[in-house]
Amino acid sequence: MTTHDSIRHWIAEQMQLDVGTAEPAELVRLDAVTAAAEAGYVRMLLHLREYRPLVG
Repeated sequence: MTTHDSIRHWIAEQMQLDVGTAEPAELVRLDAVTAAAEAGYVRMLLHLREYRPLVG
């Protein structure tokens, strides 16, 4: 499971959303919330003094 999948799954649980039976509009909302959460996660990592991104 990727980090994206883990975050999306956790958010779906918090929203009490069953991805298998969700309406398309609910999935769009889930994806929007997931994208915002991932962006926050990346910003947090970049601000950590200890974080060293891979150069490549």
